[in-house]
Amino acid sequence: MAREAAGVRVDRVTTEVKVRSTSGDGAVRVAEVDEHSGYPVEGSKQGTSTKSRHRFTFEWSGGRWAVADVVPLDEKSNLSDRALASIAPDEERRAAIRHRIEAVRAGITANLPALRAADTAKLAGKQVVAPDALKPSEGKGPGGVAVPARPADRPFAPEVRDQVHALGGEGRPYDYQTMINVAWYYATEPVPYTRDVNDCTTFISWVLWNGRYEERGSESYPETLWNYDDADVWYYRCNDCSPRHTYTWGGALNWNVYENNYGGRVTFMPYLSDLLLSDVFQMEMNNYGDPPGIPDHTTMVTGRGTDGWPLLSYHSRDTRDKGLWDVIGAEDGPFWAIRT
Repeated sequence: MAREAAGVRVDRVTTEVKVRSTSGDGAVRVAEVDEHSGYPVEGSKQGTSTKSRHRFTFEWSGGRWAVADVVPLDEKSNLSDRALASIAPDEERRAAIRHRIEAVRAGITANLPALRAADTAKLAGKQVVAPDALKPSEGKGPGGVAVPARPADRPFAPEVRDQVHALGGEGRPYDYQTMINVAWYYATEPVPYTRDVNDCTTFISWVLWNGRYEERGSESYPETLWNYDDADVWYYRCNDCSPRHTYTWGGALNWNVYENNYGGRVTFMPYLSDLLLSDVFQMEMNNYGDPPGIPDHTTMVTGRGTDGWPLLSYHSRDTRDKGLWDVIGAEDGPFWAIRT
């Protein structure tokens, strides 16, 4: 499970856009477009690619054309007309989904230059401090949930800091670029560790470890027999060990509680629209079976679309670069936005 085994890098991203049709007049124009993005991978002749179709609505405002709305037209999209009707047969829930998507979109659009600059800072190894970080909850519980977007009168203005170097082989400076590379590549490729049945949080813990997040707690037998389910430890032992890892390494709620109260490495943000590259996004999944109001699924932001939306990669249903809008359009939440 060495970090060196996870160093695959994307060489570049190529995007081709084909306009299928245009309509409208006056101050409003509508265009349906096909987008084909390619992701060549270093050392591979094949790489991978994605295709999507969207309907863009543009409005003339302030002397320029601005994107007013983006509607996915792919039948596989959770927000296609057919899928949305299946997910939310009642109009009240469909309206709530549309409102949530539009609120996040507006927050991203209003702050996109600052968000992209913060992405660049993280990839350069800087620490981007969440400007409105939530304080840890009382009673050693999970971190605070996020609402869709920050108010218009409170623009995204993070503080960028140099990371303080730690002694030893783990700890700061955290390598956010490696986190993205590992999460993106191994989202759909075989991993060198033994997978859990529900592997989403185990996968993201492994990704964070590859990015130099330090383990905590004794991994020696017999201490592991009684500390593996403690809330203040976080480690992976080995593929053939029993137990292989702590609850905090592999459970969405356990990881959330650990990071909120003991880890000291992340901050919980109040706004989904503030998510940056290598940040962690968690959510409660509808009808998953756990008590309501706790995280069930863990993902990482591995890209940002041309429209500014964060793209998520994750395990269990192995997925690479799925739009945040598609995920929050399928689930009712709550959601967690977590700055790494």
